[in-house]
Amino acid sequence: MLTKKEIRKAVLAERSAIDEETAALAAQVICRRIMDIDVYEEATDVCLYMPTRNEVDVLLLAEPAEAAGKRVWVPKVVEKATGKGDAKAAGTMVFNRFTGLGEEDIITGAYDIRESRSEEILEPGEGTLIIMPGAVFTPWKDRIGYGGGFYDRFLDEHPECKTIAVCYDLQVVDELPVEAHDRKPDYVVCETSVFR
Repeated sequence: MLTKKEIRKAVLAERSAIDEETAALAAQVICRRIMDIDVYEEATDVCLYMPTRNEVDVLLLAEPAEAAGKRVWVPKVVEKATGKGDAKAAGTMVFNRFTGLGEEDIITGAYDIRESRSEEILEPGEGTLIIMPGAVFTPWKDRIGYGGGFYDRFLDEHPECKTIAVCYDLQVVDELPVEAHDRKPDYVVCETSVFR
């Protein structure tokens, strides 16, 4: 079997080749699927992510979530990974309140990913839903992220949060080498399937 690194590299190369129109249509379908899932309907706080490198655009959920009375949050890396091996060195992620995509709302943060300027930080609880990205998944909800471990560490600290991982169909494979610390999301949603 290929290593995690090899699988991630191959699948992300495929993902980056998806054209803009196909990606936009897929994102609409995926976001509609998410809105039909009970953990989304029940959530009071919805954590999205700022899409980069052709990730599924889950920001399409921001407006409907707010219209439904939910609070919307996006990740902020408060300590960037230093690669020294201990958990602290690996970096820490929190979620800041999402206030929009205007210049006054957004800054470029760690890893050149957009972050909210808001100083309001999420206090995670039972009503928190985290919609998370990833590189590769299986129908059994195994997940390979991008190697930073930010979501794994956050969810280890806040196991009460519900999770939906999103991807394109091409990011779902039959088998992955997984490790004990790899957390499975509650759901994996792609264009044609919802794995639960």
